[in-house]
Amino acid sequence: FFDSCGHTESAASTMAERSVEEKLGKAAEILQAVAKPLAAFLGLVIPPLFLFTAKAYRWFKLLPTNVAQFIIGFIFCFFGGLYPTVFAAIQAAEHGGRKVVVQAISDLANEIMVILEESKKDDQVDADKVRLQGNMTVSH
Repeated sequence: FFDSCGHTESAASTMAERSVEEKLGKAAEILQAVAKPLAAFLGLVIPPLFLFTAKAYRWFKLLPTNVAQFIIGFIFCFFGGLYPTVFAAIQAAEHGGRKVVVQAISDLANEIMVILEESKKDDQVDADKVRLQGNMTVSH
């Protein structure tokens, strides 16, 4: 069939496919330009954040129960008009499996730390001694 310009539908669909491919290519370039610096930034920020969080949690667990309850109550009290929402969310989490989620997040954080440490070790070791620009290596 011909459209109003006299072209076949397959030619129009080919042009549309090229347009989509070009747009996807541009989107991929933009994503790569953003993702690489973001990954480098997260690689620097996440390990200290996890260490700080673990230390803060260990410190919180050492507190007497009444002091811990005071801190939690103080936070709830001065959380502004969102107090009922925060309290309801915490109660919903308790009933919905908060302990399982906390354990899963803890496991993920531990795995992320292992991956980051192994990645640092791998970046330092070059088994085949073939180097390109910067830190990039090529395996044979």
